[in-house]
Amino acid sequence: MSTRVFRVGLVVNGEYISAWQRLMLERLLASGSVELVAVIAHRHVALGWVHVVNAMLLGMLHFVDGKLFKAPVSAQQPTSFLDLLGDVVFCTVGSRRYQMLLAESPLDLAIDLSGWEPLPAVMALARYGVWRHFYGALGIHSDRYMGVGAYTSSQAEILSGLERCLPGRAEPEQIFCATTSTDPVSINRGIERSLWKMADFIPQRLNEWAQVGENDFFRNARVRVQAFSSDLQIERAEPGLLLVLLVLWRYAGNFIKKFYQTLFRNEQWILLTRNAGGAGSLCTLDRFRKLIPPPDRFWADPFVVEHEKGTYVFFEELLYSRGKGHLACIRLNEDGTHSNPAKILSKPYHLSYPFIFHYQGNYYLIPETGDNRTIELYRCTAFPHRWVFEKNLMENVEAYDATLLEQDGRWWMFVSMRHHPSCSPNEALYLFHADSPLSSEWQPHPQNPVVARASQARPAGRIFSEGGQLYRPSQNCAGAYGRGLNINLIQRLDAYVYQEETVSRCMPDGEHDMHGVHTLGIGSNIAVSDAVHVRRRLGVLDRWVVKSKGFFSQPVRFQHVVLAVIPLAWLFWLEL
Repeated sequence: MSTRVFRVGLVVNGEYISAWQRLMLERLLASGSVELVAVIAHRHVALGWVHVVNAMLLGMLHFVDGKLFKAPVSAQQPTSFLDLLGDVVFCTVGSRRYQMLLAESPLDLAIDLSGWEPLPAVMALARYGVWRHFYGALGIHSDRYMGVGAYTSSQAEILSGLERCLPGRAEPEQIFCATTSTDPVSINRGIERSLWKMADFIPQRLNEWAQVGENDFFRNARVRVQAFSSDLQIERAEPGLLLVLLVLWRYAGNFIKKFYQTLFRNEQWILLTRNAGGAGSLCTLDRFRKLIPPPDRFWADPFVVEHEKGTYVFFEELLYSRGKGHLACIRLNEDGTHSNPAKILSKPYHLSYPFIFHYQGNYYLIPETGDNRTIELYRCTAFPHRWVFEKNLMENVEAYDATLLEQDGRWWMFVSMRHHPSCSPNEALYLFHADSPLSSEWQPHPQNPVVARASQARPAGRIFSEGGQLYRPSQNCAGAYGRGLNINLIQRLDAYVYQEETVSRCMPDGEHDMHGVHTLGIGSNIAVSDAVHVRRRLGVLDRWVVKSKGFFSQPVRFQHVVLAVIPLAWLFWLEL
């Protein structure tokens, strides 16, 4: 592993930066891979009265959202960072210190947090250019309106990323992209998730560069950004009064939707069984049999294990009265019936996603134990009901749905993680490897997170092989948890590069009275998935309601027309 240290300059507006930016700087300095050479204060540009009014309106919107949904915005809180600098030079653009810096202190790169256009002199000074974040769409370099346009236009994901600006290039080069799920209710929650996650972008990418080298780093960056090519052109909404009105419009729609669902719908996670097929047909809901739990609980996260000519399904069972899941098991019979569920593992904290594998004559279980900040390993002493704690594979981590794969004698762990409590656990896939599945020394992949999309990251079941190729099921959590399921073809897997491509998707959205699916268990002859079963108290009438409810989630331009026509029609009626 390289021990390279990057000489970095930081460009800011003054002594205050956003709280998430301070966290990024703390992580960067703690990594040991950065020497902060200087901090450059960009002179403020006076803003016109329109910008001031828009900022006031946005502040009011954040305040209302925080009160309604108990979701204040903390990531944008102005925070001083001067205590982190020590003896680092702090200078203002145009000052004598600034001129000395330009003459005597070459940089590897500059990190620009100012939101303004990069300084040409700093761009020329930095060997690898000026790095800056973009928020929601290309060309937006301030976090002020992060997530607002995505919320008003009902985009399922909020785009963010990194770009670098180089002398002589008219357009910046994107070097990392990620998405965050747009919260369907609160605009503030989506903003918080996005910004706190962005604190990892630069520290992680510099760590990758130090490990794989310059050429491989930028080659890998181009490949990963290419997968986002269709998202980089997301249309952004302009700030102002109309934007605030559109947010309030969605609030009203969300309230009506929630009220309607409470009165006229009942949703429950159930299991579905069907004959196993190829990778292209697994993401379908055809020819299935429903396994519906009692009304006081739900079943989810199924895993199929074939043992001594019997087919067993392990899954999460959650009793609504308890509020925490435990693990259970049923045996499937040839006629489609099943045994009564038997509890196999329960803890004071939540358990789900019972990943089971066979190794050296024993069955092992890795449940999802994110609430306990561990990745735990259990060994089976009497199949299928008795499991004893073996060890922790990882500790002090918020890790979800760990999924193991053995490939050419090397063991790989795919797991969803988050590094801040305000972030979502569904949007960043991390990859580790070790020489044994029982190891406590898992080596992180340099590209972590290897997948950074809300619609594709979180594991959704065992990785399987077909036709000599590997396929990874993953969850689609864009816009809502458990919204859908993907089958991803693993194109490359080694200690330096990971690549995958989505080849099949399942997004039920009402099909067969199903609304959401997020785990797939595969046996030799049977496939088991989970799904949200919707019971409609209004029957056929409910389907007509579904068709008409899209009014509150129409694209921004259509709502512009509606919001303009309503007052004009009212004035016309007064004239009559």
